[in-house]
Amino acid sequence: MRIAPISAVGWVGPVTLPEMPDCETAALLRQILLPVLENAPDWRSLAGELARKGYEITFRLGRMVIVDAETGAALGTGHMLGAPLASLTARLGRPAIRLNRDGCTAELDA
Repeated sequence: MRIAPISAVGWVGPVTLPEMPDCETAALLRQILLPVLENAPDWRSLAGELARKGYEITFRLGRMVIVDAETGAALGTGHMLGAPLASLTARLGRPAIRLNRDGCTAELDA
């Protein structure tokens, strides 16, 4: 799904969800990140632990996306990792987010 938002500066590139990684990469990411997602007591702790491992949380088109903090590359959604946003929200509460100017993306305000 692609949505092309308009910003005050002009036309911005389309907002997309990350492609599904190959099965080996997905398995390695789950092995590293799923325990962090499952054991976090709150959103602030989750963001801090992911940052220590070199990752960040962002939101695109209503989905939680894990991003490589160094490169900015989107690695996958919470659903792909086995921890969908709905299950995290049920356990941790709704995340405080800052909506970006494009209206389709947001950042965790932890």
